[in-house]
Amino acid sequence: MFHLDHFCLGVRELDDGVRRVREETGLASYYGGVLAGSIGNTIFPLGEDVYLEVEAVTAPASEREAAAAWFDRVVADGDRWMFWSLRADTLEELTAVAERLGGEVQRAPGRVQPDGTQRIIITAPGTDRAFAGWRRGLPNWFYREDPATNPDRGAAEHGDRGTAVTRLEIGADAGELREHVGAETFDRLPLEIVRGRPGVHAVTVRTASGREVTLRREPAEL
Repeated sequence: MFHLDHFCLGVRELDDGVRRVREETGLASYYGGVLAGSIGNTIFPLGEDVYLEVEAVTAPASEREAAAAWFDRVVADGDRWMFWSLRADTLEELTAVAERLGGEVQRAPGRVQPDGTQRIIITAPGTDRAFAGWRRGLPNWFYREDPATNPDRGAAEHGDRGTAVTRLEIGADAGELREHVGAETFDRLPLEIVRGRPGVHAVTVRTASGREVTLRREPAEL
C-alpha cells in the first residue's frame, strides 16, 4: 500500500522561511540537519507519518556548489513547493513501482542530522524520472526500513503538532496522476486537482488542538 510521505518547500533563507510557515500555521517543527549541496532542512511533523520539509541553501555564496546554485534560482522569487512524495509499505512494492515506470530503486546518502549521523534514503523511480514526474505534478516514492525513523515522529517544539493531512491541492492531469499512483491510492488520498502550474499548490493539516491550517504557495518551475 502507498501513503503520503512528505512535501518539500524551498525557501531563500531557512530561518525566515521557517518563521513564515510557523506564523501562518502555528505548526511545531524541529531542525533536521543538512542535505547534499549545503541545503539546510527543518521538519514540520504533519501526523500519520507525513511531514513537511522546509529547505534552503545555507552555504556562503562563495562556497555554493552547482546544486545549490540551481536551488537558489528556483526560489529566487520566493517560497516554492518543490515536490511531493509517497511511501511504500514494502521494498517489494517500491521495486514494482520502479519496474512499472522504467526506473530503478536508489539507495543514497540523505541528510546529516544534528547529532552527526547520516540517513540513508531508499527511493524510486530514480532521479531523472522523479524530476520528470515532479514537473508534471506527479510524486516519487520512498521506503523506510525502520518506520520508527520516520521524520514525522521526531520531537517538535514551538507550536501545534500536526495530526493529519486533510486536503492536498495538486496541479496535474487527473488521469495521468491516477495512472501514475494507481487507482486505489488516488481514490484514498485527500486530493483536490486544481488548475495552474503542475505541482503542489496547498496542504491543509489538522492539528493536535483541533484547528485546520492551510499552507499555500506556488509550485516551483523545476
